[in-house]
Amino acid sequence: METLTELDSLRRRHQPPTAGSTMEAKALARFGRFFSSFAPDRVQALLPQTYATEVYFNDTVKTVRGREALQRYLSESAAAVEDCRVEILDVTRNSDDEHLLRWRMLIRFRRFHRGQNTWTVGMSHLRFNAEGLVVYHQDYWNAADGIYRYVPVLGWMIRAIQKRL
Repeated sequence: METLTELDSLRRRHQPPTAGSTMEAKALARFGRFFSSFAPDRVQALLPQTYATEVYFNDTVKTVRGREALQRYLSESAAAVEDCRVEILDVTRNSDDEHLLRWRMLIRFRRFHRGQNTWTVGMSHLRFNAEGLVVYHQDYWNAADGIYRYVPVLGWMIRAIQKRL
């Protein structure tokens, strides 16, 4: 996880779009479009228009720094699903020029829980640079319910633990 000092440094280096500006609206629209239909060809085409070269990304499963590493990670992730779509439910901008996006995600895996749609909810904490590209992306969601419970053996263990709680 990004330390507060690193986040403050990131804030000083990247001036975000002005609140309510066309640039801000376009940045949010690009982010929504990127995850609206998560597929390898879309990752290739849309990632450079969505994420900055110096991006910090954490989706609770993996932490990645830099757009090239993010490209590899998201391309592999997109190839592992039959379908994945994120619907943005609402967006809040705080006084520090950061955005919180509440969403729900549908995932249908190629290998696990085959043919079954899995729904999960979460939030993304975003910060944009002056060009409207994401420089900071931190997701908050329950990966145990969204992914891990469908992995053989691991899923059985998670369900067993949940029953005992």
